Amino acid sequence: MKQTQQGLTLIEVLIALAIVSIAMTAVIKAASQNIKSTAYLQKKTMALWVAEEVINETRAHRLNLGASSGHQRLSTEMLGKDWYWQTNEEATANPRIKKLIVSVYDNERDKEDAAAIITLEGYVYHEA
Repeated sequence: MKQTQQGLTLIEVLIALAIVSIAMTAVIKAASQNIKSTAYLQKKTMALWVAEEVINETRAHRLNLGASSGHQRLSTEMLGKDWYWQTNEEATANPRIKKLIVSVYDNERDKEDAAAIITLEGYVYHEA
């Protein structure tokens, strides 16, 4: 009579463990990348909200950019974090309408050396 084999050999177990470990590494890497992307999108969304708030407050005349160039650097606290932003006002073909460019930064030192997280443009009507 032939004897039937029961169970797996040591080599079969090691190969199965190697395959499972490679698959788990890929899953962990994908999850890590997803977390990084989510954090990046969250930061970008909050920066967009800050820029929209600046433009809307300017339109509602709650924020005065001044009579000169309209160039300011200020900060806003939103969702427990300080956001630094810079505005630049440019003339348009209509003297009553100004182009407002708002750049939002993660921290104050970024304004000098790094690119803005987001730059948003809007148009503001100024009465004569």
